[in-house]
Amino acid sequence: AFGAKIWEIVGERKSPAIVFDHPGEDTVPTSIFICDTGGMVAICAGTSGFNAVVDLRYLWMRQKRFQGSHFANDEQAGAFNQLVLDKRINPCLGQTYSFEEIGHTHQMMYEGRQPLGVMAALVSAPKAGLLDLP
Repeated sequence: AFGAKIWEIVGERKSPAIVFDHPGEDTVPTSIFICDTGGMVAICAGTSGFNAVVDLRYLWMRQKRFQGSHFANDEQAGAFNQLVLDKRINPCLGQTYSFEEIGHTHQMMYEGRQPLGVMAALVSAPKAGLLDLP
């Protein structure tokens, strides 16, 4: 039933070859399960926790694999941030929301109604558009 729902979303009876997993502990078992035979689960973070309990049989019996993935090291991240500050790269901010609107924004994402681009929430910032701390 679960696999069939994934195939319905994908549009064909094929599991994804690569699954990007950000939450970690809460979702890694599901990510391994839905990943296609011979596919890969790319671990990008562990926001729900770092100690995932998984059924290892899926890894060797279906030749699935884990791959750690990170955007950049500290030097590369700093260089990227400088490109944004120099306005050579536009991070395509779609919408900025107040801290009080975070619940609403989560609901919008759940329903697939989020605006194009990155969504951001102001946390301890007095207003949008600031380039440094006041």
